[in-house]
Amino acid sequence: MHLEAGTYTMEGTDWPLGSTSWLFGVQATLTPDDGSGRIDVFRPSHYGPEPVKAGLLECQIFINTTGEVDMTLTPRLYKID
Repeated sequence: MHLEAGTYTMEGTDWPLGSTSWLFGVQATLTPDDGSGRIDVFRPSHYGPEPVKAGLLECQIFINTTGEVDMTLTPRLYKID
């Protein structure tokens, strides 16, 4: 999705393993419109608030574990300013 410049935060519906777990979560990268290079903006232990430039935001829900996963995660991105 394309974001306007501003400060954003990401929240989840009851992060199943906590908001700092690298076993299950969301990682997002931003490719700024100004061509300054792709950057990580949201990840476990840092879901914002984060000032970002205008650009393309790509989110990945990841599972870094083996076996069956029976969890629900609903990430939400909020613009603060």
